[in-house]
Order: sequence, then structure tokens, then C-alpha cells
Amino acid sequence: MNKSVKYGLIASLVWICVKMGALALSISLYDIKYFGLLNMFLLTFVITWSIYKNKRIQTESNLLVDIKNGMLAGVPYTAVVSVFLFFYYGQIFPEFMEKKMNEVYVRIDTKKELDAIRQNQPELENKSDVEIKQLAINDWKNKLDPQFTMMISLLALLFYTTMNSLLISLVFRRIVFRN
Repeated sequence: MNKSVKYGLIASLVWICVKMGALALSISLYDIKYFGLLNMFLLTFVITWSIYKNKRIQTESNLLVDIKNGMLAGVPYTAVVSVFLFFYYGQIFPEFMEKKMNEVYVRIDTKKELDAIRQNQPELENKSDVEIKQLAINDWKNKLDPQFTMMISLLALLFYTTMNSLLISLVFRRIVFRN
């Protein structure tokens, strides 16, 4: 197995262990921004590490080889983390969805929230409060669905991997490994 792939798999396992450790210790379960930042940090680090290690070994390389080496670490990370999120929010910690939906039910009962929805979506202006509530609840159920979370995670992390591989390759090429 390629070392870059191993780096990506190890980093994804580190993130999974942190997430499961937080669940076991009940630390910041409903605040996902810290886990998102850690996710981005680990992905950026593993891409940087992979490109750096491969540039130290190879004597001849071009920009596409550097991008490929970054993607070799980032894509396995992306796949493992996204599939884990599917199982985490679907089977391991479904209480997250229940708590978020309860917050939606409480928030949607206010007249202020309904007026804000009407202002943001002019096509709902003629709908009754009950219809708007039902549409909002269905929208939030779809957004909190584990499968939707996995797909958005795959899309976002793959885009992030691609952009990071490109930018880090350019930085290494222009600044760090100048010839």
C-alpha cells in the first residue's frame, strides 16, 4: 500500500478516535464546529505531510505528481470520515438528530420565525402557518438525514482535498523546494 494512502487512513482513524472519545466522555456532542475544524486540520496536515515526504524522496517531479500525492492521502481520508459520519449519526449517536429536531420544533412555533421564513422565501407568502411549519420540518429532516450528511461530507471534503492539494503543491514548489 502506498505511504500516502496509509497517512490518510491513519489520520482518519485519529479523527474517528477523537470523535468516539468525545462521545464516550460526553464532550461537546452537539457542537460540531470543533470537530469540523479538527477534521480540516487533519486533512490539511496529511496532504502537506504526504506531499512533503514524497518531494524529499523524488528527485524529479512536476506539479501534477505533487497534486496526485496530496490526493492519494486526502481521498482515503475523505472516504473513511464520510462513511463513518453516516454510521455515527445513523446508528451510533442518533440522539443528535432528535435533539436538533426538537430545537427546530421549538423554534418553528414562534411567529417571528414564520415571518422570517416568509420574508426569505416569497413563494411561501400565501401558505398557511401549518403548511410553512410542515415544509420547514421536512426540510430540516432532510438536512439532518445521515445519508445527506455523508453525501455533503464527501462532496465538501473532496473539494477541500483537491484545493488543498493544488495550493500546497504550489506553495512547496514556489517557496519550500525552490530549484
